[in-house]
Amino acid sequence: MCKSMVAIMLIFILALSVGCQPQKKPQQEQRGKPKPVVIERDLAAQAKEAAKSVEGVEEVTAVVVDHNISAAIKVTGFKRLQLGAIKREVDKRISLLDPEGDYKVYVTADKKLFKQLQEIEKQIEENNIKDEQSLKQQVEKINDAMKG
Repeated sequence: MCKSMVAIMLIFILALSVGCQPQKKPQQEQRGKPKPVVIERDLAAQAKEAAKSVEGVEEVTAVVVDHNISAAIKVTGFKRLQLGAIKREVDKRISLLDPEGDYKVYVTADKKLFKQLQEIEKQIEENNIKDEQSLKQQVEKINDAMKG
């Protein structure tokens, strides 16, 4: 009886000491300063000119943020019947501006995305950027919508 009592007490003390230790905290992520957002106005202007040179494109808005060229085009009338071919041609001509392939090109003819991209372009042109990270997130959201 004495040995079993000692064994039970030993197990109880062992369980108590293991169970009452503080929980290990997961290592916190290294949170430094976010990378600066790169906005390229000159390349955006070149992309607009390249897109405007495609037959059927009436209006273009474009921004270049962190190696992503985002362009929205307006195509009206009977030219909308050839929208797929026009978008591919715009993509091709903008891609020619980057022979190394460092930039990812996004093209849309969606009216809502055109308006959103136009507002961002206006902010950039007027140097009215309050938060670059927020701007980058807005452009990424638009680019995601262009994929779908």
